[in-house]
Amino acid sequence: MLSTLFASTAALAAPFRCADPEAQAMFELSALKTELMVVATTCDTEKPYNDFITRYRSTLSSNDMAVIRHFTGRDRRAGQRANDTFITNLANARAQEANRVGADFCARNARLFQEVMALPSHAELAPYAAAKDLLPATLGSCASSASAPAPAATRRAAR
Repeated sequence: MLSTLFASTAALAAPFRCADPEAQAMFELSALKTELMVVATTCDTEKPYNDFITRYRSTLSSNDMAVIRHFTGRDRRAGQRANDTFITNLANARAQEANRVGADFCARNARLFQEVMALPSHAELAPYAAAKDLLPATLGSCASSASAPAPAATRRAAR
């Protein structure tokens, strides 16, 4: 039982990784957008969030469509539910992190708006998002892709 607990803990702590680098970047950008939304609603910083959305509208819109395509590729209805679940779970995970950090959350994260708005171009947005490590390993969104392996904890449990 103790080894199962350690395996589960390790799976939760492991970074969220997709086999496909483009899928990884897509999910990281979604996580950044969600993090900034949580910062905006938690820290009363809607104007900087709206400025972010306005500046990066085309990049964010293209990314949102790519996420939807990722989930709806094989089955539109089931895929739309999976997409909605992913977005909801991502927002919940980021909000839980804000609650865990507590009063320091706004002080620690308000600078994200300054950083993202200081990027020279849209091309720097995805690398910036990747460097922030905002994707919880528990989401496992790449597992629905045929090329991604099952999470380690799931493989062990199936044996």
